[in-house]
Amino acid sequence: MSLKEMWHYLLNKKWESDDVWMVILYSFIASLFVTPLLGIPIGILAFLILNEDVLKK
Repeated sequence: MSLKEMWHYLLNKKWESDDVWMVILYSFIASLFVTPLLGIPIGILAFLILNEDVLKK
């Protein structure tokens, strides 16, 4: 899946509060290990891989 497809998926997703909290949690955890500048995109990728199974398509 390309970055453009991921971007459109995230924009068109019907977000629930649990999803938002999971993205924040993954971004926070990733930011502990790397800089916050890289932690946010890594957290979003972790959300897509672990919760949405987007990359398996």
